[in-house]
Amino acid sequence: MARVSAAHTRTLRALPIAGIGFAAAAGAVALSAAPLKFAVVGLAAAFGGVGALIVGRLYRLTPVLLVALAVGLTVKLDVSFFQHFEAVGQYLPSIGGGAGLTVSVALLVAVALITAKLTGLWENAPGLRLDRPLVLTQVGFLIAGLLSLTNATDPAYLWFDTWRFVGLLLVSVAVSNLSESDIRTLALAICALCLVQTAVAGLQYVSGSELGLSVLGEEQIVEENINFSAQRRAGGLKVHPNILGYYYEFVWPLALALALSRGPLILRLVGAAGAASALVGVVLTLSRASWLTFPVSAALLILLVYRDRLFSRASLIVFGLLAIVGSVAALYAGPLIWERLTADDGGSAAQRGPLNAAALALFEQFPVFGVGLNNFGNQFAVLDKTGLSRLAGLFDRSNHVVHNLHILILTEVGIVGYAAFALVFGIGIFRGFRAARRAPVGDPLAAIAAACAVGLIAHLLHGLVDPGFRLNLGIAELLYTGLGLIAGVRAVQRQRAVQARRPVGPMEPTGATRALPVQRRGTASPLASAPGAPASRTGHTPFTRGDRS
Repeated sequence: MARVSAAHTRTLRALPIAGIGFAAAAGAVALSAAPLKFAVVGLAAAFGGVGALIVGRLYRLTPVLLVALAVGLTVKLDVSFFQHFEAVGQYLPSIGGGAGLTVSVALLVAVALITAKLTGLWENAPGLRLDRPLVLTQVGFLIAGLLSLTNATDPAYLWFDTWRFVGLLLVSVAVSNLSESDIRTLALAICALCLVQTAVAGLQYVSGSELGLSVLGEEQIVEENINFSAQRRAGGLKVHPNILGYYYEFVWPLALALALSRGPLILRLVGAAGAASALVGVVLTLSRASWLTFPVSAALLILLVYRDRLFSRASLIVFGLLAIVGSVAALYAGPLIWERLTADDGGSAAQRGPLNAAALALFEQFPVFGVGLNNFGNQFAVLDKTGLSRLAGLFDRSNHVVHNLHILILTEVGIVGYAAFALVFGIGIFRGFRAARRAPVGDPLAAIAAACAVGLIAHLLHGLVDPGFRLNLGIAELLYTGLGLIAGVRAVQRQRAVQARRPVGPMEPTGATRALPVQRRGTASPLASAPGAPASRTGHTPFTRGDRS
């Protein structure tokens, strides 16, 4: 019996290994018949998952997942299933979740982070926190999208986009539950990977090659007709120069805010490097709308993050050096920028007015619930009574979306849906500014919240002349990560306020000398405040204002 029991035990132990082996074999067969992108993403996911399990046995896994999230926000790493090709548009390779069920790295990381919070895996404080303004506004937009089903002629597109917005909700909720050190880690990783993004964009611009990135959905290098001559535009790791411009206009304020903050030195240095790389990279995209958001973002961040040091001696010296470096850079990039802003652009700008007019005429037909979420492209030319959507030479096919994010959403989901959309971003921006106002000037967490709010404003301003995040899942995930960071910073500030108001016992030190919670070995962040740091860095700063969300 003992021999039988031992053999039975060995058999049971071998079953999981055999199961993994059979699953790996089946996966290999499936990937061998799949497109190359599926094979690359599948292998990366398999090795990444195994690596994460190994690392998770030794260290806290959350920082590793946050680096993976930053990679997913930088590189187009997603695969789509059940593709719906009846309304193929010009930007279909960049649409993300709009034409199928898309699974991205950011979504997988979000699910892993939420699971860890719910189960207590890798976490010291289990339990998922739901930020009501963050969740309720997004649920409101989802409901508005479902109401637009009444007019949708192709429900499949609507359900695909519903899946997409549910995924964005999960991403924002996962990020909103990050701790103070994890928020800094994610911001640091995003800014550091901006250097990689710009390096790839620079190589593309110089070589004229997409560097083999077609496996990720990369298009051939785009050449813009500027002043009746072709000008090369880089797409980086975001598949298209316009999408890369969206990326930079959000990462630029985040990097600049870290550079201007009073956070740890590594945070400021990486922020400064990321901000410089974003400036270089956005020039290579030749995206005029993205260029125009950069001065607005810089002015807002200086007022929010750097206002008390603006006229100090050190600041004047730094600004002088930056002015010299900027003047030298303008000698090289200035002519290109000036030509792009003033020269003939092949009718690109002239197309926007007729498209806007045609879309608004379509909105007048369905003003309350819209034509249907994600149903604009396949109905634009069909329902347009003005004929402006079918101008000769405008597009090869007339199923393109309008070049205005706000009109696009207004037409797809009507007044009800646009009101919900305005609440999602408006409340996020308001809370980001309020987080910056309530914290000491230069506080790194408050700077991150302010930067995310400024990045959202930049995208909405760009959305006046382009479709924005509605055409790219990666950019949408980046924006909703910003919404989650704002909510996460507000949660940390509430915790700080509670600790500051907590009554002090007779044997307990007062003020900033109160002991911090002890972290277990291996969980301390490299970005944690050094001993002896000011109260604003340790999180024990008293607040004079109310702190309700």
